[in-house]
This record gives sequence, C-alpha cells and structure tokens, in this order.
Amino acid sequence: MIQPTKNILFASDLSASMKQVFEHAATLAIRNNANIVVLHVMEETQHSEKRIQMAFGEQLYENLKSKHRNGARDILIGKNIDALKIRQAIAGFFEGAEQNKDASENHSLISKILVAEGRSIADEITSTAKEEECDLIVMGCKQQGLLAEAMGDHVVRKVLKRSGVPIFIVPFMEK
Repeated sequence: MIQPTKNILFASDLSASMKQVFEHAATLAIRNNANIVVLHVMEETQHSEKRIQMAFGEQLYENLKSKHRNGARDILIGKNIDALKIRQAIAGFFEGAEQNKDASENHSLISKILVAEGRSIADEITSTAKEEECDLIVMGCKQQGLLAEAMGDHVVRKVLKRSGVPIFIVPFMEK
C-alpha cells in the first residue's frame, strides 16, 4: 500500500531554474497536506580544498567557506535580493494555487531550511531524506539530455540508485 506523503525533501542548487522545481514541490505539498524540507548541499572536494588552503592559507579558506555557507543560507531564508524576488514569485504561486488560504498559512509548508556540506551531494540528499523522514524527494534536471544525464555520472542518477524513497524529477530549461 502506498503511504501518504507527509514530508517532501526539495533539493536545490540555488539556480534560478529551481523556482520551476519548487513550484512542483509546493503543489505536491498543498495537495498532500505535506511539509517541505529545503536542502542545499555545498560539495566539498578534497583536491580543490587543499589547493585553496595552500594558495591562500587555512584562515582565508575557512572564511571563504563560511561566507559561502552563510550566503547559501541567506538565499534560502530570504535575506538576499534575488531570494526576495523568488519568495515574491512563490507567494504569487501560492495565491494562485490556494485562493481560500491565508498566505502565511501557505508559507508554513516549509518546515526546515538546511544547508549541508559533504563530499557527495547525492549522499547528503539521501541521508537527509532519511534523517528528516521524508516520503518523497523533489529535484530538478536540465531538460536537454534528461535521459542522458539520468543515466550518466550525475547527481540525479546517484540519488536514484541510493534513495529508499520515491523521487520526483522535474525537467527544466536553463535560462
């Protein structure tokens, strides 16, 4: 028997195309009376990390890493001009999707906003889905070459292989 969807993990790379993907996650959340956990993963690569540390020093590297983490969090929670535009567009989406509900009630769909770091984006997505008890993962994939990307060495393919929960993949056109 299919379990009802109560928690949706929305994996975002913070690109402008993610608005399209989020609209699908929000629609699913509204229809299923579910919550959305927003996740952005910052990929750590050992070689680039060591090169930056050697070139600029460990302190500067840690400052840059902290700045990136804070910048990602600001985008996700709306302390950024571009994020404000995205949030306004999302608010407009909610108004169109649910005329009967108060806008503040719709914003409660997002239960958590997480920024994670890891060597594997796919591992972070699947482990977060498990930790947050998500019933569905929503993520985007470039429309051109969607099948090639899903079959190739790509985050989507890796998540498909490792996930224990269903995955809703939204194809999008890059602008």
